[in-house]
Amino acid sequence: MSTSRRSYLTGAAGSAFALTGLAGCLGGGGGSGSSTETTVTPTEDDPLVVSVFGGVFKEVLDEHLIQPFREETGIPVESQAQGGAANVLPKLESAVRGGNAPVDVADMSAIGTLRGRHSDLWMSWSDDEFDNVSKVSDDLITRASDSDEIVGVGSQAWFINLVSNTEALADPPTSWTALWDSQYEGQLGLLTPAQTSFLLDITAATHFDGEDLLSTKDGITQVFEKLAAVKPQSSLWYTNEANFEAQLKSGDAPAGMLYNDVTVVMEENGAPVTSTFVDEGSLLDSGRWVAPRTSDKRGAIVEFIDYASRPEVQDTVSRNLYTAPTVEQQHSSLDDETFEKIVGPGLDAAIVPNYEMYIEREQFINQQWNELIIQS
Repeated sequence: MSTSRRSYLTGAAGSAFALTGLAGCLGGGGGSGSSTETTVTPTEDDPLVVSVFGGVFKEVLDEHLIQPFREETGIPVESQAQGGAANVLPKLESAVRGGNAPVDVADMSAIGTLRGRHSDLWMSWSDDEFDNVSKVSDDLITRASDSDEIVGVGSQAWFINLVSNTEALADPPTSWTALWDSQYEGQLGLLTPAQTSFLLDITAATHFDGEDLLSTKDGITQVFEKLAAVKPQSSLWYTNEANFEAQLKSGDAPAGMLYNDVTVVMEENGAPVTSTFVDEGSLLDSGRWVAPRTSDKRGAIVEFIDYASRPEVQDTVSRNLYTAPTVEQQHSSLDDETFEKIVGPGLDAAIVPNYEMYIEREQFINQQWNELIIQS
């Protein structure tokens, strides 16, 4: 799960996003303008195609989302493993510009959803087209730039926590301030690059007044200068979780930042590790269900996304993947122990990344990251 799913977020090489079969997925009149108005009923020869993260993630969704949806609705549907967002979006944009829809629904990262919105890739919907989407947390709904219409609905959410080896550290760190603490010099595994580690957001929340400082270049520079002080504590900057997982298990890197769901799986498989929800707030990242505006299966797309937003479906996926349900807590039936294990104090207590900043100031942030974190 770790390499295939997270490769989508980092843009690393993963399963290729299939762009075959375009002729069977033509948008019915969508062209290069607004969302298609034609609704075609999926058939066995032309099913609803849903692309999701690969590996274990896909296996769980096939069993607990895709197949139950088919059985209940009778709508032919197939899942497809997708690769890195850096590879997905250019190909998807090219297909949409040509009036094609390589897939009907995609599980897109929050940043990828915003990039696609900026490129006018997504189908949009009004709130009243759905029965269950109203139960999804507002923070996990992406709306159109120029209206209140929905372009992305929270699919799953996951936390980046502080994690540690319980045999190497008797007292696991509970505050992000540990990243600046000299007692952890040369011991921490940290995510890179900026737009997947979200260390700018963590630094702003821990040492400043939060994301308001990240609204200007001067503010971002100020946060970077503070963030640079974590470098002595880092023993590993990683993009592939497997590299850090191995060092965490062995104690070679006894602590660091990692996805809570991945760490829980490691712990339940006997590894001496623990995942700690952080005092200042763990980092909450998430995916969105999106649809290319050129897909001709609007009716089935709405039905699928609404089904996936049911609280009981969200809970089932969470129990099997340890991702956080995107529905608000009052709609979830997870028992307290399970909820605490996968959501901690809840979505409202988390640090939510300033995704727009990473898009609008991408070049500046990448330059600062390379100069202050990687090269210096």
